[in-house]
Amino acid sequence: MARLHLGPDEVETFVPQLGQILDYFDQLNQYDGLKEVSDPSASLEAADEPRPSMPRQELLRNAPETLDAFVLVPQVKTTSDE
Repeated sequence: MARLHLGPDEVETFVPQLGQILDYFDQLNQYDGLKEVSDPSASLEAADEPRPSMPRQELLRNAPETLDAFVLVPQVKTTSDE
């Protein structure tokens, strides 16, 4: 951010906003329930454990549209530019 070239009006706008952001980070640092990401017990992902999948009939019952044993989804159209 030190390399940003801001005009006087931009400085006047952004300085208070940056101060608010830094104050918010200070509030987060005061929360003792946070764990360091380097802490192995602070996993942000659920354990990858095998378990049975949803029964097909239950899945199809919740689908907006089906055909036989498949869930129908809207067609994705592309242009020749892509």
